[in-house]
Amino acid sequence: MTREIILSILESEGAEAKGGALAFREDREVSAFVSSPGELLNVARVVRVELKDKFVSLQTAKDERYAFAYEDVLGFKFSTATTVKDRSAGFGR
Repeated sequence: MTREIILSILESEGAEAKGGALAFREDREVSAFVSSPGELLNVARVVRVELKDKFVSLQTAKDERYAFAYEDVLGFKFSTATTVKDRSAGFGR
């Protein structure tokens, strides 16, 4: 993907520009899919994306940071964040 495509996708999904980076609302879960030789890497729980000149930087909810070339980014997954109340223990009432 190009920088422009990534920016367009993230803005269309409600990412907000904050201090030179794009951040997501807490009620959104974002995953990025990145290609690497021989496998597909899923970077889950992305909370911040920085679009640098030659690469994209992803920060997760665990404060992990990843940097990838734009051409290695394949796509993103967006969903509504689940809370503890949304999950059931599997017991019926």
